[in-house]
Amino acid sequence: MTLPNADPPSETQAARLLRPLSWRGFVARHLHDYNLAARRRWLALVTAGGLSTLVALVCLIAGFDRGASQALLAVASLALVAVVAGFPVQIPRTKYSISVADVVVFALLALQGLPLAIAAAAIEGLVGAVRSSKRWSSRLSTPSAAAFAMAICGLLFEQLRPVLVLLGISSAQAQLVALCAVALPYFALCSLPLISVVSAKTGQRVSLRHWLENYSWHGAIYLLSAAVAGAVAMNIHYFGTTMAVVAGVLALILLGLVNVSIKAHEKELDRHDAQLDSAQREAEHNQRRFTAAFTHAAIGMAIVRSDGRVHQVNRALCELLGRQDNELVGDRFESLLHAADVVLFRRHALETTANSGSIELRCCAGDGGEIWVSLHCSRFADPGAGGDSMVYQLHDISSRRRAEGKLHHIAYHDDLTDLANRNGFNERLQVAVERARVDPEQRFAVFFLDLDRFKVVNDSLGHAAGNEMLMKVARRLVDNVRPSDLVARLGGDEFAVLLDKLCEREPTLALAERLLLVLAEPMRINGTEVIPSASIGITFGDMDYRSADEVLRDADLAMYAAKADGRRRIALFDQSMHERIAEKLKLEGDLRRAIGEGQLSLVFQPLFDLEPYCLSGFEALARWVHPERGPISPDVFINLAEESGHIEALTGWVIDQAVGQLAAWRAAGLTRSALDMHVNISGRDLGNAGLVPLVRETLLRHDLPASQLTLEITETTLMGKLSVALDALHALRKVGVKFSIDDFGTGYSSLAYLSTLPIDSLKIDRSFVMGIGSKSQAIEIIRAIMNLANSLGKKVVAEGIETPAQLAALKQLGVHVGQGYLLARPMPAHDVEPLLAAPVPEPA
Repeated sequence: MTLPNADPPSETQAARLLRPLSWRGFVARHLHDYNLAARRRWLALVTAGGLSTLVALVCLIAGFDRGASQALLAVASLALVAVVAGFPVQIPRTKYSISVADVVVFALLALQGLPLAIAAAAIEGLVGAVRSSKRWSSRLSTPSAAAFAMAICGLLFEQLRPVLVLLGISSAQAQLVALCAVALPYFALCSLPLISVVSAKTGQRVSLRHWLENYSWHGAIYLLSAAVAGAVAMNIHYFGTTMAVVAGVLALILLGLVNVSIKAHEKELDRHDAQLDSAQREAEHNQRRFTAAFTHAAIGMAIVRSDGRVHQVNRALCELLGRQDNELVGDRFESLLHAADVVLFRRHALETTANSGSIELRCCAGDGGEIWVSLHCSRFADPGAGGDSMVYQLHDISSRRRAEGKLHHIAYHDDLTDLANRNGFNERLQVAVERARVDPEQRFAVFFLDLDRFKVVNDSLGHAAGNEMLMKVARRLVDNVRPSDLVARLGGDEFAVLLDKLCEREPTLALAERLLLVLAEPMRINGTEVIPSASIGITFGDMDYRSADEVLRDADLAMYAAKADGRRRIALFDQSMHERIAEKLKLEGDLRRAIGEGQLSLVFQPLFDLEPYCLSGFEALARWVHPERGPISPDVFINLAEESGHIEALTGWVIDQAVGQLAAWRAAGLTRSALDMHVNISGRDLGNAGLVPLVRETLLRHDLPASQLTLEITETTLMGKLSVALDALHALRKVGVKFSIDDFGTGYSSLAYLSTLPIDSLKIDRSFVMGIGSKSQAIEIIRAIMNLANSLGKKVVAEGIETPAQLAALKQLGVHVGQGYLLARPMPAHDVEPLLAAPVPEPA
């Protein structure tokens, strides 16, 4: 049984399913906010664009009959357009983006004809619309406008190109000109229909001027794209289709790189904006808190007439200034200001052209004090005064000014000693330099002080003790200079004193002597008595200085000269210090080249067993004959290598040459027994992680037993670098290398360390050997060293043997090995061979 007038269920369900596909359903979902005029324009635009696209596709498909390659080229071209359009270059900080796909579209118009260009324009518009909008109204209208515009402009292009050729322009040039000629019409036909739809939708009329002002940059992009496309097409014409592939790949790579760069830039800008927003929010919170507190405290206000006299004040201003209103009304407003700020106030009033402005200055309080205020002024028309009057708002900023003064103090003062820091000292010194340049009579001097052996206090008593010592030194300096002089801590244990407006040099030097004496007075640090000392470098301001850095540089050089003279000294800067530094730098460069270019050589001083007397080894000694200066003392160039960082290279060269020479003598059968080769190494070598592999590799390369290499380390160096040397000593001991302590008896070796360190021999310092016969204690010292060595199982080597008496005494004391001019002088390798060939007679 069927109910009358009832639709069949299947029909109702079908209608429901088809409703979204109907025109009414589409309007309801996507054109619901379009009025009738807007819908008509939208429909016309979509129809025109759709027909253009349809005709283009039919032509393309018809053209595919000519071969699969043509179809493949068309599909690849359209795919390229879709890919490039999907990755536009976003203009930072805007909602706009630039698509390189327009270049491809224009290039396809020039190379493949109008149908493919129309399809490409439609795809480019569709990809851009899908990317920027979710509504199908936009997703259909945008590609339709592009397809229709390309259809019109493509026809214009095809008509214009042959005309240009007839006018005498080459085919390639005509193609480029025609592309550029249709670029702006293409821009207009792409944008104006869409704008027309929006205009009808919103009911707002868009003028041509508005269109040009807001969208003309799009036209510039189209014109540029057409020009680039024409250039690409021209290159493809000359160089073949391979150029198209290369251009496409390069375009994709360029597009990707630009997008990555822009995204990274955007990310950085977003991060910066987030930081800025956070800081701004914090500043706004502070401002609100300040405003709330200030509102409760009230704001001082005054109305001032055009004649500059106070017409009216509020109670808050009276409270701020500590005055009564009858004391203020009628007075000139300038009388409330600090006398020193009146000129600043007048200049600000003249320079302020707007109706309002603000300035910070001081006001006079009723009790005679001064108050910092932020003065805000606003002009208003005052009918009662017959002209303009001013409203002045005075905010008390004394607390902020004090805080800024405190921050300034922190920025220019050392937080430990409260002296001026390097920034504060440089600023004051620069003023003195400029003043002396203008007026040579305005002389000054600078002391550069460095505490001697401050590191010992820090390492032994701790950093807290070191800080206490620095504070006491700072107080002594301040207490012993003039109030007008500036004392600063430049950092670490370095201090400086600026003596401004000097008269004579003699009082300046006397002050430096007095400071040395004052600093040398004992002080108690954590219950320990410490006697500080300093080295002082001095330079005077009459050296034609131009900057503070130059002054400090020269004072620093003088200080190092004072330290070189033995510490606790005073040195005056002179130009020869610059020359010595330059000479030293030049010699450093020469040494570096000498190591690399073979200017160095080795001599070998023999070592002899004293009982029975026989050759036991050699000590390798480096020599340098400079091509211009002649022989350079080893003390000079070895110390220079230490300071300049070339010691590792020098040590590596000496070890290689010495080991190689002994291995050569051994291979030639010249050595009758296992002779030792002694090589000196430095403290920096002990801390060099490459020393162990260097020695191991050198021994392997020259095929020399490690037991025939002895490395000599001075006693002072070993004990000073013990913490970093232990690993290297034990690692080389495992290889088989032997060790000897050089200059033994001059340092402070610990017996506990001597009993545990992998030391094979002790080399008595030559000063004790030379004292035999003239200093009675020399024999006793050597005897003590022998007793110590025998108890520890160490061999003893005596160096500097120059007389038969010394040799006899050493043999009597039981010294094992001797070395010196009496026995044999250092000699080059070729002079050693006769020594190896025959037994050496003992000196008489």
